[in-house]
Amino acid sequence: MFVKSEKWRFLASRVWPLALLIMAACVSPAWAQPATGELVVFAAASLTEPFTEIGKRLEAAHSRFFITFNFSGSAALRTQLEQGAQADVFASADDVQMDLARKSGVVREAAPIFARNTLVVIVPRDNPKQVAEFRDLAQPGLKLDLAGAHVPAGRYSRGAIEKASADYGADFAHRVLRNVVSEEDNVKQVVAKVRLGEVDAGIVYTSDVTAKIMNDVWVTPIPEAYNQVASYPIAITTQARNESAASVFVAFVLSQEGQAILVAHGFRSDKEP
Repeated sequence: MFVKSEKWRFLASRVWPLALLIMAACVSPAWAQPATGELVVFAAASLTEPFTEIGKRLEAAHSRFFITFNFSGSAALRTQLEQGAQADVFASADDVQMDLARKSGVVREAAPIFARNTLVVIVPRDNPKQVAEFRDLAQPGLKLDLAGAHVPAGRYSRGAIEKASADYGADFAHRVLRNVVSEEDNVKQVVAKVRLGEVDAGIVYTSDVTAKIMNDVWVTPIPEAYNQVASYPIAITTQARNESAASVFVAFVLSQEGQAILVAHGFRSDKEP
């Protein structure tokens, strides 16, 4: 009996640790899988803050892993990919640019929605035109800045303005758009011009109102009835050079940890309606 007990004890000492390793591998999140080398991520400008934090988190979790970000307007990023720019991951601020990227063959078919966003009006801290509500964007002489119609933030902004015309008057959209004095290539440029007081108001994403700019602007909400919900899809590119790392990045963005970071930066989780 002593010999047999010792034999089983010896086997257990060898087999049990191995079993624990196997079980740990089975329950480890997908983003915890090995990732090394450089990963290049093209992402909508509105994702600058949360993706930068996600990048730092992943680099800390994986040795010899480096992430390079290119933040810009989704349309500009898609065009760069189509012209041969190298990237492993593309994250867009709307389905339109992702669908166009699919049609041109620069991203793979799978492109899950990972976050959502809404719009707000921001004005300089001194609020020279006394903008108190959304309808005030139509007042004569107001200098309004919008993202260009070719980028998601600009398309969403115009959609909200058009929708409000049903209640604010048939000419509301015409009066508001007549006040547009500048159109930007991405939403961060709108934020910058409002902060500097170069314009009287701008429409940006809720997530753009960060702690960094709160002392420089006032926020005016856009009524839910007119607001637009921005959907953010993410995909691995067809020419990805670091496919395994790309899969790790996408998995983290979709994970509970990644979603918590996005929510902390003013986005809605992809699980919200």
